[in-house]
Order: sequence, then C-alpha cells, then structure tokens
Amino acid sequence: MHISITGNLGSGKSSITKILSESLGFEIYSTGKIQRKIASDMGITTLELNRRMMTDPSLDFVIDREVEKISEERDHIIFDSRMAWHFAKNVFRVFISVEPAEAGRRVFLAERGDVECYGSPEEAAELLEERGKLERERFLDIYKVDYADPSNYDFVVDSTNMTPEEVAAAIIEAFPEK
Repeated sequence: MHISITGNLGSGKSSITKILSESLGFEIYSTGKIQRKIASDMGITTLELNRRMMTDPSLDFVIDREVEKISEERDHIIFDSRMAWHFAKNVFRVFISVEPAEAGRRVFLAERGDVECYGSPEEAAELLEERGKLERERFLDIYKVDYADPSNYDFVVDSTNMTPEEVAAAIIEAFPEK
C-alpha cells in the first residue's frame, strides 16, 4: 500500500513526508522527481517542461500516467503531490491543512533560496493563498476534481498547531497498514 500526501501550501508536507519515510521505510516519490524524469526522457530541462505545462495540459497527463504506473509496479511509496491521490492505485490518501497565517509564517522563516522570497509572513500568506487558488482552479479545469475537498481523502489533519513529528505520528496511527 502507498500513501499520498496532499495539502495546503506551507502545511509541512515535505517535512512530514521525510519523517514518514524514515519511520515506515517507504520511498518518497515527489511530482518534482517525476517531472525531472519526464524532462530527461524528453531531452529538455525541468524549467522548459514547467513552461510547457502552463499551456499544455497533456504534460500533466504524462505525470499522472507515471504516478499510476509506479503505483501499480511497486509498493510502499509516499507520493508528495497535489494530484497523486487521484491517480495512484492502492493508496491511503492524506490531506494536510494549515491556517493561512501559520503557512505564511512557516514559509517566511524557511530557507528556500531565491526561488521564494517574501518581505513578511503576511506577504507570504497572501501569495501562498493566491498560488493555491490558481492551482485549485487549474486542477478543477483539467481534472474536474477539487484536490482541496476533504471528502477525497481517507485522513485529514490540521497541522496549524502541530509539529511535523506530531502530524506524522497521527498519520501513522491512522494508516491501515501500520
């Protein structure tokens, strides 16, 4: 069985995924990893792939098929992805929520290099909410499903007042194959 981790921006998905991987011995497979493989297979950079994905939803479908294929061929994978819950087979679907102000604080304090720079936690919260809204609309348009709808998941946890270790422990407790 697999685990898919989806959630709000700034909810701690990456940190929680690493803890789960160490605790359960599962491999992590992120959409970013899949994107890098597809870009390599296509002979282009990941930046070029991302540019193409903005105007060509068929590239999303390539990633979706890769998630489905990997989930059928292997076991014990944690998918860190917005949409893997929808495509992976034999998966325990987890959604991690967080209040916008806390998400902004976390991302503002995190060292993310030049890729994500914010002047304040409030600015980070505002921009994360805007990005999340755009992603949600994009996926609603492409897939006709709302990745932020809690009814799509087997387990939903609010990480606002929890450490990543506490969230990971709650997920492990809820996981049917613990």
